[in-house]
Amino acid sequence: MTLDREPGRRELNKADKQRRILAAARDLFSREGYSSVTTQEVADLAEVGTGTLFRYARSKGELLCMVANEEFRAMVDTVPDSGDPVTDLVTLCDPLFSALERQPENIAAYHRETLFGEPGPHRAEAQRILGELRGIIGVILARHSGRPAGATDLDSPAQTVFDVLYMSIVRSGVERSRGGDHRADLREHVARVLYGALPGLATTDGAG
Repeated sequence: MTLDREPGRRELNKADKQRRILAAARDLFSREGYSSVTTQEVADLAEVGTGTLFRYARSKGELLCMVANEEFRAMVDTVPDSGDPVTDLVTLCDPLFSALERQPENIAAYHRETLFGEPGPHRAEAQRILGELRGIIGVILARHSGRPAGATDLDSPAQTVFDVLYMSIVRSGVERSRGGDHRADLREHVARVLYGALPGLATTDGAG
């Protein structure tokens, strides 16, 4: 029989440092924006050396991924089920919308780092989240089309919807646009895609 082992002092110390680094990075990115923050500032606020900081995140881009992943992981924890596919898809991306409304610069940087940043565990986690997001879109389309989950004829529509969702959000982040109804804009785009790709799936709202 294997007994659960209480975490030792070393593990607790590591967890505490990671928590402080995450909290410091989140606070600074939120208040100052990604471009204005330095890794030295994060280390100072977390009360760790820069060498220690880089053991938990190899670059400023990795720090941003670490922070954003904590928030965006919620997207892939549950599958919305409102009865309407467009509403489900917009709801699925709500954490991204909320972050976009607060910090458009940081969202643009997050997507840039996810696509083109240096390799690292937090960037890999960001890419995994996007992969799971694409998979959930397929699940939602399957549910509303009456097809089994994983049906190959849904691959292309699911990819198209993912591209529309993702690029709409990225575009808004790159433009650093505050205000405006991003959800309504995305609802219209997604409804039109579903109306063309899977007739009968989309609601008439925005698809006419």
